[in-house]
Amino acid sequence: MLDDMLDYLKDIRARPVWQPIPAPVRARFTEALPSQPSPLAQVHASFMQDILPYTVGNAHPGFFGWVHGAGTPVGMLAEMLAAGLNANLGGRDHIPIEVERQVVQWMRELFSFPDTASGLFVTGTSMANLMSVLVARVRALGADVREDGLAAAGARLVAYTSAGAHGCIAQAMDLAGLGIRALRVIPMNAQYQIDTARLEAAIVLDRDAGLQPFFVAATAGSVDVGAIDDLGAVADIAARHGLWFHVDGAYGALGMLSAVVKPLLAGIERADSIAFDFHKWGQVPYDAGFVLMRDGELHYRAFASPAAYLRRDTRGMAAGSPWPCDFGPDLSRGFRALKTWFT
Repeated sequence: MLDDMLDYLKDIRARPVWQPIPAPVRARFTEALPSQPSPLAQVHASFMQDILPYTVGNAHPGFFGWVHGAGTPVGMLAEMLAAGLNANLGGRDHIPIEVERQVVQWMRELFSFPDTASGLFVTGTSMANLMSVLVARVRALGADVREDGLAAAGARLVAYTSAGAHGCIAQAMDLAGLGIRALRVIPMNAQYQIDTARLEAAIVLDRDAGLQPFFVAATAGSVDVGAIDDLGAVADIAARHGLWFHVDGAYGALGMLSAVVKPLLAGIERADSIAFDFHKWGQVPYDAGFVLMRDGELHYRAFASPAAYLRRDTRGMAAGSPWPCDFGPDLSRGFRALKTWFT
C-alpha cells in the first residue's frame, strides 16, 4: 500500500489532473452494507481501481482550480505514523499534546504574539473563524452569555468585513447566533481591499444607532484575487473603536514565512486572532487548520467546560491541564500537529 501511494505521487505528472467518474464506478458506492468481511487485498484493489483515479486532483502539479494545498510525501508518512499512534489530543498528559504545543509556540514566534497567546489545531479556517467570533462575543458580552444566551445580554452586536471576504465569515455569524444581517459587508477599494474610510463610517453609524460594534474581520489573501487588506489601517480602526481585530489568513497568513510576502502582511501581528490553514500554502495534508488567539485566558473562558469525567490532577495521566479541549468545541481530536511538525 505504501509503495502504491509513493508510486502514485512519483508518476502523478503522467496522470490526468481530474477525470469524470464512470457510472459503473459510482454505482459501486451505492451498494448495501456488507454482511461478511472482505479480504484486505480485495479492498485495496478496489481502492486502486475505483478511488485513486477519481480524486479532485489537488496533489497534481497541474491543479489550479482552487486554493488547495498539494500535500507532500513527508506529510503522508507522518499521517501514517499518527494513525498508528491513534492518539486523542483532547486532553491527558502525553507527548502528542506537547508536539501541538510546540507548533503553537512556533506560531507565536512567527506572528510576534505574546507568550500568553493560545492556539489550536482545527479542521480548517471556517472553524477557526467561527471560534474567533465566539471568543470576541465573550469579550463583548462577558462569559455569562455562554449560559444565559444572547437574548439575556440584550445587546445587538454587529460585525464588519470586506465584500471580498470568504463566505465563512457570514456563516460564523450565523452559527454564533448573531445573524448574517448583523454582518456589515464593506465595499472594496481599487486594490480589492476593504475600504477603510467606509469601514470606519459604518462603525460610527451603527454605534450612533444604538448598536454594539464588536468584531472586524480583515482578509489576508482573498479567494478571488489574492488581495490583502491594509491590516495596519484596520488594526488602527479596531483599536480606536474597541473592536476585536481578526484576520482571516486561510492561505495568505503563512506568507509570513516568505521574505517577499511578509511586508505585505504588516499589521497582522496586532490581530486579536488569526485563522489559517497549514493545508493550503503550508502543503500539509488535509486537514490542518489553525487558530491563534492573543488572549489565551479569554480563549479559555470562551470554551472551557469542566466535567467530572474530565477531572484533572497534578500528576499521572490526568495532569497537564489546561488541555486542548478547554480551548475549542472538540473533545475527540486527531494528531494533526504531527504532519505539520514533520512538514
